[in-house]
Amino acid sequence: MKKILVLIFTFIICGCGYDKYAIPEGAYITIDETPIETYNELNLYDLIEDTNVEITTDNNSLDTTKLGKNTITIDYVYEKRDYKFDISYEVVDTTPPTFISASSVRTIIKNNDAYFCDNIVYADDYDKHPTCRIEGEYDLTTTGVYNVQYILEDQSGNTKSKNLKINVVDEISSSGGSSLSSNQNHLEFSDAISKYKTDTTEIGIDVSRWQGEIDWQKVKDAGVEFVIMRIGVQSDYDKEISVDSYYYQNIQGAKDVGLKVGVYVYTTAINKEMAIDHAKWVLEILDGTELDFPIAYDWENWNKFMNYEINLKDFSNCFNYFYQEVQKEGYEAMLYSSKFYLEDIWINKNNYPVWLAHYTESTNYEGDYILWQLSNTGRVDGIDGNVDIDVYYKK
Repeated sequence: MKKILVLIFTFIICGCGYDKYAIPEGAYITIDETPIETYNELNLYDLIEDTNVEITTDNNSLDTTKLGKNTITIDYVYEKRDYKFDISYEVVDTTPPTFISASSVRTIIKNNDAYFCDNIVYADDYDKHPTCRIEGEYDLTTTGVYNVQYILEDQSGNTKSKNLKINVVDEISSSGGSSLSSNQNHLEFSDAISKYKTDTTEIGIDVSRWQGEIDWQKVKDAGVEFVIMRIGVQSDYDKEISVDSYYYQNIQGAKDVGLKVGVYVYTTAINKEMAIDHAKWVLEILDGTELDFPIAYDWENWNKFMNYEINLKDFSNCFNYFYQEVQKEGYEAMLYSSKFYLEDIWINKNNYPVWLAHYTESTNYEGDYILWQLSNTGRVDGIDGNVDIDVYYKK
């Protein structure tokens, strides 16, 4: 008799005798079965439309990096008993690839071979190996004009097209003269002050070794309020990052005359490890130097993008890792890029600070930005040749 009682008591304590995966009578969990876009940051409760059970799962985030059917096992309590339930959800990719650069007109000498997709740059938000093909009829053995299309396609079948005009000619004629022109539209710094200086803006410049020796006192006297200088450069992902040859004298000279200062690093980081290493490198060179602006992350190696076999999500995450690393040491970071790349390439879901490059009198960029590089042909006393001119929005 004692043995039977002990068995019954053990049976109750351990909770044996019921299937934890069987939904008990009266309990319900209603799931939203709408497919989820890749990289959409959702959690478990975004899937549950209605329930009368107590969800006790600790990790509620959903993995949306894998296409197709996914499953998350949740823990819940109903009428003081613990249960488990497998929730399935589908991850889909409906975003087409993006053209980074693609000529709309190609002129080819007759009978020459040409594979037009080799001369363009493109990427996808998910697929690391999107494909390109040409649709339309053309004949490289016959002179004429052929209107075709580039077609980009990712692994999910999403496509994007762009028109291409192929001119097949007997020979390519010379222009008969020099195409070089010295008629650049220079922007005098005094004119930039007149047009863009307000109570809520400051007008400054950004420099690197290309500006050579700088007379910082003359720069300050010309009305420059701040300077952002290149601290380092990595010309390609397989090259070593190195200090800009004028960085130390630039930051010392600018600080000596009382200018506000910031730095930028030209990087070709293509993965998490490189981004973090470059952040640590910048921090080491700064060695605690006080800055007036976030550290700028400058990535511009677009013509080699196809060599890196990277999708746009992973590419954009490199900046996120850089930002998080410099933040550990009390600095902030900002993303430098031109209007096109900010709108069509970079994924900035965290709304990190942006330094916009758009060479125009009045930008129509609709995103948020704290700095605007409005000209790369500026002129200021104290610097020989062109210099970039920037507007800082203090608010």
